Amino acid sequence: MYFGKLFFVIGYVKVTLYLTIISVVMGTILGLISCIVQIKRFPVLCQLSRLYVLVCRSLPNMVLLYLVYYGLPIAFLALSDHTGIHVPFEVVPAVFVAAVGLTLHTGAYLSEIFRAALQSVPEGQIEASRALGMTWFQAFRRVVLPQASVFALPLFANQFLSTMKSTSICFVITVVELFGAAKLYCEDNSQYFEAYIVVACLYWGMGIIFEYMFSRLEAVLGKYKRGNV
Repeated sequence: MYFGKLFFVIGYVKVTLYLTIISVVMGTILGLISCIVQIKRFPVLCQLSRLYVLVCRSLPNMVLLYLVYYGLPIAFLALSDHTGIHVPFEVVPAVFVAAVGLTLHTGAYLSEIFRAALQSVPEGQIEASRALGMTWFQAFRRVVLPQASVFALPLFANQFLSTMKSTSICFVITVVELFGAAKLYCEDNSQYFEAYIVVACLYWGMGIIFEYMFSRLEAVLGKYKRGNV
């Protein structure tokens, strides 16, 4: 009796995966930039980065999503009034807004994860690399980043799974993903328990797959911890 529900909601797995992957990728870039800005203590940017992390980590994910959903049109209207540049926000898809909200939330957490990971590498290794003639970027890429990745990966995996589960709230801004599809299905037949059992199994299955992928990646990166580089 679950096949009908499975066939209905399984088509929306791709929406959940799309939101998860795009939010984590963009959040990784945003978090890494924020982390480096804080470590290098760039004037003004450092304070803005800390404010961003503080605000986005303090707000619930759903509140942040609503702020983005209702705030972007206001920002676009203000831009149009002051510059005359019209941004057609009315045709911006809700999935884009959801990705922005999830990216801001994910990037704030990843910023702190990356900062802790980078600071776990002794400064003496950077100084030794610079003494060998490497630039700061070369020392960061060849020496610091591989070691910091070992530390950061388990926490990164947790945040990835957390973001995947957080996509279930995107239905509140009309994005139909896995959880939203189950709610739509239930509106026709009121089989809530059965529909959510199917959704739970799909989330569980995706979680197992990604957990396995991250565990294999952690085993590969573990060579830096064992010194077998």
